Amino acid sequence: MSISVYVYNNTHTVIVNTSANQGSVTMYDKTIKLYQGIDNTVKFELKDSDRAPVDLTNMTVTINIIDSNSKETSISRPLTITSATKGLASLSLTSADLYNIADGLYNYSLYTTNNSSEQQIVFTDLNRAAVGTVEIIEGVMPNPAETLTMEWNPGTNDGTWYYSNAVAGASERNLTASNHTIAVYTSSFVGKFKMQGCLTDTASNDDNDWFDIPLTTGSTEVTLSSSDSLAPYRFISQAKWIRTAYDPDPSNSGTFTKVLLRN
Repeated sequence: MSISVYVYNNTHTVIVNTSANQGSVTMYDKTIKLYQGIDNTVKFELKDSDRAPVDLTNMTVTINIIDSNSKETSISRPLTITSATKGLASLSLTSADLYNIADGLYNYSLYTTNNSSEQQIVFTDLNRAAVGTVEIIEGVMPNPAETLTMEWNPGTNDGTWYYSNAVAGASERNLTASNHTIAVYTSSFVGKFKMQGCLTDTASNDDNDWFDIPLTTGSTEVTLSSSDSLAPYRFISQAKWIRTAYDPDPSNSGTFTKVLLRN
C-alpha cells in the first residue's frame, strides 16, 4: 500500500498599501493553519498593490491573533524580518505558545510601524480586508502523560509503614496499557519503600484492601541507603488506585519526599 503525504510552504502574501491600479489578477486571502503540539513558522510576503515587494528597512511588522468570539488578543508580537528589501517576514511560535489556546478559528491582523512611529494597516487581500483567518488545530502530536504526585501531607502510618495519598491507576483512567513509571525523590534517606495497589471503586482507607506491587526489577521492596538521587522505577499493574509506602530505618535522619507517577 502506498500513501502520499504532502509538505506545504506556509507562506502568505499580504498587501501594505492599495493604489488605484490593482493589476489584472485577483489575489485571495488564505487561512493560516497553526498546529498544537509542535513549533510553527508562518512566512509573510509584504507587497504593494502592484505586487512589488515592500521595503521593510527600519520598519517593524506586528501581528495580532484575536479570539473571534471574545475579541480578546491571544497573541501579539512583532514578526521577524528575514529580508527587508524583499518584504519578507516570519512568525515563529513554539508549542508552548499555543499550549493554553483553545483550538478553533481566530482572526488575525497585521500592521507596520516605521522609525517615526507611524503605523499602517496591512491588508490580507486586494479588496482591503484588514482581518484574516487563523485556524488552530488540535492534536497533531501526542500530549505527554499527566504526572501524578504521591506525598505525605500528612499521610498515614501503621507504626511501621508510612502511606502516601492514592492516585489513579491505569484501569481507573481507562488506559489500555498497564505500564507505570515512577520517579522517587529522597534526601539522605535510609530505609525502604514499596508500591501498593487497590481494586475498590474508590481509594480505600482500609490497609487490608491494598496489595504490594512488584517492580519490573522483580523486587517488591526497595532498600535505599543515604539516598539523595532521583531514582526511576517501573511496574505493571491494572490496579484502580496506586500509593507508595516507605519504612525508615531507625538510623534514618533524611526524608522520603515524594513519588511522581505516569501511566
